Amino acid sequence: MSDIENTIIQIASVINQIDDPKVPRNIRKGAKDACEQWLLNKAKEMDIRIAITQAKLEELYEDPNIPPEFGTLILMINTELEKLLRQTL
Repeated sequence: MSDIENTIIQIASVINQIDDPKVPRNIRKGAKDACEQWLLNKAKEMDIRIAITQAKLEELYEDPNIPPEFGTLILMINTELEKLLRQTL
């Protein structure tokens, strides 16, 4: 498995931390969907997977109901995804 794939698996495990009772259900579902349908979907091109995951997480970050600590977590995840995207291009 490549370094990029290993990093994606690590990022996916961090995204799964959003599955917390303090987080509204729609945000938890959105994070899970972004992870499963895009980030971990090997049927799609790597750069598309990363970029769409970033966009989905950005939408969740803008939700006014997200607890602040999870908003920070999403920003950190998006920073790592951005670094990963640069490696793939």
